[in-house]
Amino acid sequence: MKMGPRNPHTTCHALLVLTLSILCAPAQAATWQICRMDLRITEVVKKPYPQLKAQLLKVRPASPTVQCPEAGTTITFTPETPDYQATLARRQWPAKGQSLRIDYRYLNGICKGDGNEHACRIEHYPVGRR
Repeated sequence: MKMGPRNPHTTCHALLVLTLSILCAPAQAATWQICRMDLRITEVVKKPYPQLKAQLLKVRPASPTVQCPEAGTTITFTPETPDYQATLARRQWPAKGQSLRIDYRYLNGICKGDGNEHACRIEHYPVGRR
């Protein structure tokens, strides 16, 4: 049996599929790390942009591998809605002296925003009930 000439498009397609399957290996999804924090608001910062400053009273990592800030330290953050979709309206922000509990969440990864890859951390400070 005599075989005809190979179709160059078939060969090219096969190489393309093989290359993409190697380059597009499945990625592992990262897991949000959670720190349960009891804190007291010490200041409402207005400049350079509105944020809250708080002293951490008690910190509990959700698992042993989570890197939480230490109790007694001060953090500055922008409070978010419980679904992490928006900054909490200013009229709903806790006042100076108020104590509250939040589940601070972070995700470490690689950011590529400016064309250069660099380590970064996505952080969420939800205030209120879910």
